[in-house]
Amino acid sequence: MKKIIKVFFPSVIMLMLIFLWRDGKDILNGIYIAFPIIYIVLGIISSDIKSELLISLILISITFLIPINLMFNMGTCIELVIIYTILSCICYFIKRKIKK
Repeated sequence: MKKIIKVFFPSVIMLMLIFLWRDGKDILNGIYIAFPIIYIVLGIISSDIKSELLISLILISITFLIPINLMFNMGTCIELVIIYTILSCICYFIKRKIKK
């Protein structure tokens, strides 16, 4: 149960933030400030198993791309997702290296 919560928690947080910010221009603050922090936290909390990180990254990327494209018509944010995924992987490997 704890692993399931660890996998789904970042996606749920991101989805809640997107729906909270859907009325204003605060979504830009989320895209460039809050969402990278969520990806960093994801890399840190998923430092036990690579499959958890992979599943979490897929879920959080879907959670990021679909609402942003549908609700805000911002075009693709694939570049941001790639950068944030790399950031999350770097945090994952740093955490594993510190853990050893």
